[in-house]
Parts: sequence; C-alpha cells; structure tokens
Amino acid sequence: MRMLCHYFSIGICIAVLAALLISPTVARGRVIEDGGFWLAMFSQGELDLPAYDTEKLLWWYDTHARFLDDVEGFYQGILRPGVGYRLNDELLAWIGYAYVRTLPPPNLDIYENRIWEQVGWTKEFGDITTLSRTRLEQRFLSVGTQVGWRLRQMLRAQKPVANYPNLLWVTWDELFFHLRDTDWGARAGYNQNRVFVGMGKTSNSKSPWRTEIGYLYQQINIPENGANLSNHILSINIYFNP
Repeated sequence: MRMLCHYFSIGICIAVLAALLISPTVARGRVIEDGGFWLAMFSQGELDLPAYDTEKLLWWYDTHARFLDDVEGFYQGILRPGVGYRLNDELLAWIGYAYVRTLPPPNLDIYENRIWEQVGWTKEFGDITTLSRTRLEQRFLSVGTQVGWRLRQMLRAQKPVANYPNLLWVTWDELFFHLRDTDWGARAGYNQNRVFVGMGKTSNSKSPWRTEIGYLYQQINIPENGANLSNHILSINIYFNP
C-alpha cells in the first residue's frame, strides 16, 4: 500500500505538470495573460427531514466572487444551491441550480441561469483522499436564446503534511467541454482547463471549517478569434461542513 501511495503521489505531480505545460498549447493563436483573485465558500450537510433518512439526503451551497484584470475588476459572481443523495459511502449524486453574473470587457453585463447534475466518487489510498467529480450543466444566458450544454470533469487529491495533521497538500484538475454550439458563442468541443496546487488547513480534526489557499491556472479556448486566455489566479476556498 505504501508503494501504491508513493507512485500515486508521483502520478498526481506528473499530471499537474503536464496540464500546466500542455494547456497553453491546446488552443492555437495569440496568448492573452491576466492575473486574478478568486474567493469561494463551499458548504454541505444532511437535510433535517424527519420523514426521511437524513443520512442519505443532503444539501449543497457554494458562492463565488471572482476578480480579474490583474485583480482590479470584478469579473463574476456565482450562487449555487443543490440537493443530493448518498448512494453509498463513496458515491454521491446531486442536482441543483446556479445563478451567475459575469461582467466581461468591454462593459458587458451577462446574466446566466444554470441547471446542473453531478456525481462525485471519493476513494482513499492510504492517507491520500481522491475525488472524481462529473458535472453536467444546462446554461441559459441573457445574450442568447439557445441552451448551452457543458460537461465538466474534475480529479482531485489531498494528502496530510507529514508531522502536521491539520495541514493538507491539495491539487486538482478540471476540464470543461461544450457539447453543442449556441447563438451566444459556445462552440462544441474543448472549452477550458483549471489546475490548482495549494495547501489546506483545519484547526483540528473535528472542526467543520477548512481553508485552502493556492495557485490556480485557468486556460480558456476562445475559438471565435483564435485566442488563448491564460489566467494566473490566487485562489482561496473556504469549506464548512457541519
């Protein structure tokens, strides 16, 4: 098992490095660089419904504030509630809604409503905890009439820091794919990739709070003008799981 964990750790590092090196070359054309700051809070817990098995029924909520333009401009806000069902100790299924407001340059103001479905699978390999999350989104934007379908696939791993049980090494990678063309600009195929490398901290093993801070690299394919947008982001994620 130790040998498996060792090779798994090496595999995660190689995957992250490969994503960082390959992502900028996925979309051909000129490269646009930007810096940003993303702040997010995630929370989930059991639904307190006396008539049902509350160990299996779950609630979800996350909210985001994102700043780009070298952290000088507000770019996007997200509110995302949902409900879930625990299929077993490792597998969770979710469905929910998201309200998204985006203010891309030059002086645009886009409102979006999303319906989303998600399956999350958690597996432990020694002291390494992994998560595979598959999310399907139906997107309704104020600048078009057609529904956009997007698939998102995340792979995540975390590992306690040796001799510091309240600290975690954290890394994840998430790929986005448009499943159809739309009249508001989506083009079927690869959309973007996000890679995160950082650390997490809890005050103690029983605390419901956890904070993760690190570097997030976001690469976005913009097919209409052949651009490759690369964002270098300071990411702070706060988790509360009562």
